[in-house]
Amino acid sequence: MMTGELRTEWLYDLSATLAPWHDIGDFGGGKRRIVPVTGGRVEGPHLSGDVLPFGADFFVERTDDVLVLDVRAIVRTGDGAEIYAFYPGLSHGQSLGPFGDLPEGERYFRTTPRFETGSEKYAWLNRILTVGVGWLEPPNSVRYKVYAVL
Repeated sequence: MMTGELRTEWLYDLSATLAPWHDIGDFGGGKRRIVPVTGGRVEGPHLSGDVLPFGADFFVERTDDVLVLDVRAIVRTGDGAEIYAFYPGLSHGQSLGPFGDLPEGERYFRTTPRFETGSEKYAWLNRILTVGVGWLEPPNSVRYKVYAVL
C-alpha cells in the first residue's frame, strides 16, 4: 500500500574528471559554459562502469548566481552495455528559504539523473527516477551520490 512517503535507495557513486570550461558567452538569459567530462567511474551494487570521455556539462550561470546544470555522459558497464545519462539540476550557495541557510562554504548541488539504454539487462534504468547530490573536488573533479526514487 502506498503511504505517500518518498523512499530512496543508493544506486551508485560517480566520480568524473573535468577539462577547463569553454565560455560561450552571455545570451541574455545567463552565461552558457561547457565543461567537458574527460572520464570517470560509476560504482554501485547494481551499476558499475566507466564514464566515457564524450560528455559535458552545458551549464548556464544565471544572473542570480544559480547554475542550471545540464550534464550528459555515457557509461560503459563492465559487461559492455552503454548507458546514456542526462543530469539536469541546480547549484548555488544561497539560502534555501524556509528550509534554512546552507552551512558556510557549502553549495546546494542537486540533480535528477535519467537514463537511456538499449541493454535488456539495464532496461530498468529507462523506467526509474533518480536524484543526485554532487560536489566539486578541486582541482578538476566532480562527485555524485545518486539514489533511485522507489
